[in-house]
Formats: sequence, structure tokens, C-alpha cells
Amino acid sequence: MKLDASVMGRTTGTPSTFVTPQILLDASKKLLAVFGRKIAPDDRDNVVFSKFLGTEDYIKEHIEHDAGKIQFKAKNKLRQKRNLSWLHAGFFTPQIKSVFVGNSLAQNIEGVNPMEQYMLAHKVTKMGMGGIGSNEAIPDSSREVNESQFGLLDPIQTVEATTIGVVNFFVHNIRKGTDGKLYRQVIDNATGKPVWIDHQEFLSSVIDIPEH
Repeated sequence: MKLDASVMGRTTGTPSTFVTPQILLDASKKLLAVFGRKIAPDDRDNVVFSKFLGTEDYIKEHIEHDAGKIQFKAKNKLRQKRNLSWLHAGFFTPQIKSVFVGNSLAQNIEGVNPMEQYMLAHKVTKMGMGGIGSNEAIPDSSREVNESQFGLLDPIQTVEATTIGVVNFFVHNIRKGTDGKLYRQVIDNATGKPVWIDHQEFLSSVIDIPEH
């Protein structure tokens, strides 16, 4: 199993990328310490522990995990027919279409107000596939402003509904990488040039905010 070395370093003290006997021992030791109230549990709402997914990630997952068993059906037909006479245009379309239709994360916009388009393009939520399943399952701690959101998520703008706190918006100058991490452009003090760093490095670095 592949692990995030940065996250494992923060939680267990061992920055490993794979499950090892030492990782299991460190995790068990920490669980016992938390259960015995010797140490506080990790802040699960900390952005450093988050992985961010976009449309391209869901399309990739639907193809790799064969959503709707469409690839499985294609293999069976290929074995039976021994040719491609059964393969019609759009055969694999439902696998991609399911990302946009019937997905609670998909949202239609009127497209009249350009600010609405900009806002929704920067929208991020903990709800939906791979996240919190329902409003009733949202813990109170997730509704609060977390200090790790600084410089990454807007601490003021959120929705005025039952999903308050778990539906947020990225700040300006943020990009999502193919590795599921957020990247923020900062000025390197050593070189004076702008560089892109991921959100884990950003949150573990000393950031100086200019007054102008």
C-alpha cells in the first residue's frame, strides 16, 4: 500500500511511503496513547492531510475501476463474437457520462454572471464521492475555520446552508496538481523568484506576508 511520506512523518514520526512493520508499531503505539489520553489526536480537518480531486481524477478512476462494468461486458462480447461487429459508437460513453450525470458533485450553472463562473471554478467540498456522505455525518469540527486553511482556502466565503464549513473556495493563485495536492506560488527569499510549492510544504514553511 502506497503512503504519503509527509503525512506519515507528521502522524507517526516515520516518513515512509509504504506499510512496514515499523509503521504498524508506530501507529499502534500512537493509537494506544490517544486512547489513554496521553496525547491529543491529530487534527483530521487539517488541510495537510487532504487530497484534492478534480473531474479528470474521477474520469480516470471510472476508467481504471471499470465503472458500470462496461469494460467487463466488452471483454465478454469480444470472446463470444470474436470480432468487433458489436462495438458501436459511444459504447464506453456511459463510463464517462456517469461522472457528470447522477453525480452529486456535478453542478449546472446559468453562465450569466462571470463572477459566478469564477467562484464555482474555485469551489471545493468535502461532500460527495470519496468524502462525507450526508449532511448528518458532518462533524462540528469540520464546520469551523481551520488554521491550516490560511493562504489556501478563503476563511470568509462559504455557503449559507447545511453544508457550511465543508464547502469552501480556493484563494487566488492556487493550482491543483496531478498528485492531488494544492500548489501555491510564493517568492523564494533565497532567489527572489516566484516558485510553486505544494500545500504540505507551504504549511510547514515560514511564510512572510508583505504589507503592500
